[in-house]
Amino acid sequence: MSANEKEIKAIDRPALTLHIDYDHLTVGELGNILIRLQAALRSIAGLSPGEYDGRYYREQPRFVTSSVSTKNSIDLTLLLAVLAIVLQSPSAVSDWSKFSAEVFRRFKVAILAIVRGDIKSLDEESQQDEMLPTEDGAESLKVVVTRGEIDIELNRPLLNELTSMQRRRLANFIWSLTGPARRVKIGDDESEISLEWTDEDKDTK
Repeated sequence: MSANEKEIKAIDRPALTLHIDYDHLTVGELGNILIRLQAALRSIAGLSPGEYDGRYYREQPRFVTSSVSTKNSIDLTLLLAVLAIVLQSPSAVSDWSKFSAEVFRRFKVAILAIVRGDIKSLDEESQQDEMLPTEDGAESLKVVVTRGEIDIELNRPLLNELTSMQRRRLANFIWSLTGPARRVKIGDDESEISLEWTDEDKDTK
């Protein structure tokens, strides 16, 4: 490593995992999912232009993949990475681990709330609520908590703090993810949510 290069250090815990089931997935669709995932995470963490948190002007943490596997599904594991120079003390590692855990929790809670309709994704230009993805026929996008617990009301202050840009970037990610996917699971150490296209008629029988 040259003197001008800076070492990036990934924090092993906590981690966010995504499991995506699909029939066929184009390279463009996968790229779109990853780009919008990055945008949503950076936005909710306060790292995006226009939402920048001055506390991170030196560190500039990044979300990185620690593993990717695929065969009719894609499994991603995401970690937080920061410059090694800011991880020279145990307290720094602890602080960034807490930051990472909070971002991943906000991410899951907000996605659950958006899909359920507990919060809306406001279109700033039209000042109207964007509609979430729907498919022709009786299919609709369902979301359930498959592991752990997520209490929307307990997290209401967190949801009320989300800016319109954060809500829109999260909705854009949901759009890009659920279009080509049959089922998606998003989780971390605390909990997991599952998004799936379901037939309403079958569900009521």
